Amino acid sequence: MRFCPRDGTLMVPVKKDGQTVLKCPKCGYEVRLTERDRRAYSVKTAVSEDKKRGVMTAAESSAEVDQEELEELRKQLLENLQEGEEAED
Repeated sequence: MRFCPRDGTLMVPVKKDGQTVLKCPKCGYEVRLTERDRRAYSVKTAVSEDKKRGVMTAAESSAEVDQEELEELRKQLLENLQEGEEAED
């Protein structure tokens, strides 16, 4: 770990022009890393299983099915409305 000589903030590794540099997030001070130093820094993140999410995909054929289902629902709704009007008369 290295700290900024200007303000003492912990410096973080950042990619800049294809090279890794340590940058102070507070004041912007930068130091270029040597190859040996670069290997010592790595960013790792761990995500718990309960926070992982699946990805939902949609296919074009499902859109056609949805249109067919909507048309069927419309027909049922119209039939129900007509039956309701006939019952009131």
